[in-house]
Amino acid sequence: MPEINIPQRIFSLSVAREIAEREVPDVAMLVYLIELAVSEAKDEARRRGIVVDVEPDGGIQ
Repeated sequence: MPEINIPQRIFSLSVAREIAEREVPDVAMLVYLIELAVSEAKDEARRRGIVVDVEPDGGIQ
């Protein structure tokens, strides 16, 4: 995963999780899988020394 894409992927997955929680009925498995992907991306960023602090601020309406 190219370094430049890691923070972008983390942000995108975080937004996807937020949208899923708001829009999709019975989302427990989907949210779990998204959170797992976010965690893996953050771990990869840490291994590469990339600082990431990307969480949606609830700005999605």
